[in-house]
Amino acid sequence: MILKVIVGGVVVFLAVWAWKIRIYLKRQKRKERDEAPFHRWADEVHQRPGQKEKLRQAKEEDISVHFESEKKCFARMKAPDDQEEVWCGLGMCQCGTFKADHLPCKHIYKLALIKGLIQ
Repeated sequence: MILKVIVGGVVVFLAVWAWKIRIYLKRQKRKERDEAPFHRWADEVHQRPGQKEKLRQAKEEDISVHFESEKKCFARMKAPDDQEEVWCGLGMCQCGTFKADHLPCKHIYKLALIKGLIQ
């Protein structure tokens, strides 16, 4: 009788821990998926002089950010020199700079800074 209770307790304990591990792995996968668009660019892209200038602008300019979905990191943004608000995510932006070279613009860098993906 005592052995059955112990075995039952161990089974319940293992089931609870398996469930917790499953939930943790799901959250990790979701987090990686949400950050993946920014990481599609290789690290050397961010070391180019033009990209360093965009990163400097993202750090120093007063860019207003209005999150539409903070979890997915999708926002309306407006920098002081922008004529109108642009929609921006970690992997795309509506601004002319991004449309011209398909590299991270100051808006994308601002989102990455807010999310802590870069420094």
